[in-house]
Amino acid sequence: MRKDALENKQRIESHAASLFKTEGVEQVSMKRISEELNIGMGTLYRHFEDKSALCYQLINNDFEAFMTEIETIAQAHLDAKAIFIESIDHFLQFKMKHKDLLNCVEMGKSKRDFRQTAFFERLHAYYRRILNMDNEDNKMDLTFKVDVLINTLTTQHYQFLTEQRALSNLQIREQLVALFFNDK
Repeated sequence: MRKDALENKQRIESHAASLFKTEGVEQVSMKRISEELNIGMGTLYRHFEDKSALCYQLINNDFEAFMTEIETIAQAHLDAKAIFIESIDHFLQFKMKHKDLLNCVEMGKSKRDFRQTAFFERLHAYYRRILNMDNEDNKMDLTFKVDVLINTLTTQHYQFLTEQRALSNLQIREQLVALFFNDK
């Protein structure tokens, strides 16, 4: 990428992050970002196909840090249940910290579904490995279980659980452990 294009992209990310933090993701449009940076919409969309792609980019570095954290957890424990518990705790903290950005990514109208992102694939592979440590489920059952787990923790469903069902992160985690480990 050319130097000026890279600088434009970084300006867009920085300005968007600032606006999203102060005003909220939903309240800020791509048009507003374009106008405030005095760049054309074409330039903005050349870097980010839509707002969900911009949000994904803004949390991508945190995705990497999160994945590193949970991989470290997996290496530090021998027991699948202990790994699951600690990694779910980290996942729920990550959800709380990035709720608005994640909701934008997950609910985006992008050509690329969130389930097609590198982060989703890495998270799916991680939990497939963890849930398969103690028992050898067949591949289809294991994939289904992980799909259910990740879909349970989508931002929209997470908000439903915390706001409508009034569950705390601890209660959510305890329910997931009971569901996936049958109190082993």
